[in-house]
Amino acid sequence: MQLTLLGATGPTGQQILGQALKAGHRITALVRDPARLPQRDHPDVTAVTGDATSTDDLTRALAGSDVVLSALGPGKDFKSTLAGRATRALIPAARAAGVDRVVMLSALGAGDTMRYTGVVPKTVINLMMSKLFADKAEADALLRSSGLDWTLVYPAILTNGSLTGTYTAREAPRRKVSSRVSRADVADFMLKQAHSKEWSRRDAILDR
Repeated sequence: MQLTLLGATGPTGQQILGQALKAGHRITALVRDPARLPQRDHPDVTAVTGDATSTDDLTRALAGSDVVLSALGPGKDFKSTLAGRATRALIPAARAAGVDRVVMLSALGAGDTMRYTGVVPKTVINLMMSKLFADKAEADALLRSSGLDWTLVYPAILTNGSLTGTYTAREAPRRKVSSRVSRADVADFMLKQAHSKEWSRRDAILDR
């Protein structure tokens, strides 16, 4: 399968890329600086230099792909509007490239998923990251209304632990989500959705 990956140089993106290569997929990674992509010389990796908020750059990166996976993150910028800007550019790019399937990493606490967060995370979001999470919620809403075949992924607290395969995906947990989930497990779930309809047009909250 030919995949386009956004956020490939980030910690979750690196997990997705590594697992995708092991599974035999071909990856096009849209990156601002190919020198920052450790796998840039791998025969199944094509690094496209560009900006994830540019529709033209995204259209180039999506050419010939079956699915786009987005693991874009704000880094340490708690006021980032990257998610909204990138999603606004991605939707027309996906249509132009004929790519219908989009699997996007969001953040637990964005939009309606705030109800599933505990008191401490909710307080931190409201005090320090309200702009960031409002932007995430806007991006998610844009994707839901795009007409594309989307899956939105909302992980619990992310760790750098190993792949366990014992995580749980739920659309509406019956309790507050206060556990952790490894980036490797998130990557595993996102890759599975690249060729599955189980979570088509659904929100998936991941925890253990």
